[in-house]
Amino acid sequence: MANGKYYEKMNQYAVRIAANVPENLIGSGVILLRHFRESPLLLTAAHVVSPLFQNTDTAALCLGCMDGDGQVRTIEISVYLVREQKQGNGGEGETYIHPEYQVGSETKREYSHDAAIVVLPWKEWMGTLDGFVLKDETIGETLDGWGFPGSTDSEIKAASADILAGKKDIHGTVSNRVSKAKRFSFTYDGGSWERNVTRDSFMTGFSGSGLFELQQDSIALKGLISCEYGDKSAGTMLWASSSSLFIEMMVHFNLKIRCPRSFQCYKEKIVQGIFDTRKDAKILFTDWAEELIEDHQLQPEKFDSDTKIELPCISNRKVCDDFWIGQLKKSVLLYGIQGIPADKLVQPFLQMPEPYEKDTVELVFLCTEENAQSVIGELIEKDYFEKSGKIKNGTIFVLNGKSGNQGVLIPRYECREVMCNIAAGYDSPRTLRKKAYNLLTDSEKDGDFDIIKGQVSQCNLAAIGIEKIMSLLDKGRIKRENLKKEMEDKLKEVWEI
Repeated sequence: MANGKYYEKMNQYAVRIAANVPENLIGSGVILLRHFRESPLLLTAAHVVSPLFQNTDTAALCLGCMDGDGQVRTIEISVYLVREQKQGNGGEGETYIHPEYQVGSETKREYSHDAAIVVLPWKEWMGTLDGFVLKDETIGETLDGWGFPGSTDSEIKAASADILAGKKDIHGTVSNRVSKAKRFSFTYDGGSWERNVTRDSFMTGFSGSGLFELQQDSIALKGLISCEYGDKSAGTMLWASSSSLFIEMMVHFNLKIRCPRSFQCYKEKIVQGIFDTRKDAKILFTDWAEELIEDHQLQPEKFDSDTKIELPCISNRKVCDDFWIGQLKKSVLLYGIQGIPADKLVQPFLQMPEPYEKDTVELVFLCTEENAQSVIGELIEKDYFEKSGKIKNGTIFVLNGKSGNQGVLIPRYECREVMCNIAAGYDSPRTLRKKAYNLLTDSEKDGDFDIIKGQVSQCNLAAIGIEKIMSLLDKGRIKRENLKKEMEDKLKEVWEI
């Protein structure tokens, strides 16, 4: 995916926060999805919302948001302050302020543990947004963010303008970390701003804006803008609260991002996507899915380990509909057609057809934006095939994701060619032997081998997109007794040498 698409997604996470009425801007925030139809969280700076509760425990917010299609959305919500841990239960409107939040002196606007979380109502348009991950910052890394500084907020009054018209980007570099306080200093690019705008005007409204890094495998929130850094002579510098501060809060108030509680809503999405004319497919998939969900208590949390694979992902797998839809499709088809027991569906061993019936073949689900041809190389580089690695020789990858992987089929013989190309790129046999240990024959593990000729080409890997398997049900008339044979044919095709 081009970087511009990633920045577009970062832009969509930004939330404009106003008190009572849209015109009363008090700050910015970030919308953090958990999973489908579960209340998302608004992350912001504590000093943005804490003044609302000086003489009361309730307040009203008017939030300006953007959906995944670029449409402006508003949320009006009554919020109330949770003063003690035991008072909260994650209900809509609950507002949490970090227990150690403190305001500096009256003469200097400075805050410690400047973090707050508001529980939002779920809106259907939120299903168009992608999630992100929360990670610690590193000195020297470049971060990007979007917020709503007071100096540009007058733009919302212009003819034909909307509530997000004053949104402004900010870019800069992490200068220093204060690990104990979970905050960092950030030097931003002021551009033409500093000639016309004071730091106070720049920061007003920008507080609470998210600072993101575009990583190889995800979009990561590194922190939220807090306040100015130093005195005015320090120039274009500010403090930001680290993402770890918000993770700490989420754990403390039991607001963690978890796997979904049920596959039920994903079953409904899949069934709705099957043409009405394909009644046999609808009935079979629904029956198998309900047996797994209701009779065998198959729950998403059983697949938590698959959310942690270190491959590129533009979202957060735990809150990604595509990830859970793919998992359920895989599980239902293996259960219904191959007869794999419900308690063996996380990384199942397949029943291979003749002439491969003696092969031990494990199935591994991979949801990634990485190009299918590059997945093996990525896994090698990240040590998944080392001696203690999680993936063994004799594996079929089921590919899922938004980059076109769902429809691919890369048979075993082609994966061997891919492995030869990868091996040729290593100058050191020792390094390759270490990284690809699980893919080698016994003789290659113990002796020397010519990495240029690619004797590792005897590895047993293959890949198939989830929709290639799902295509078994993609027809108007289905005979259940024929599905097993069709699945065997598909396995023969992918395991061909």
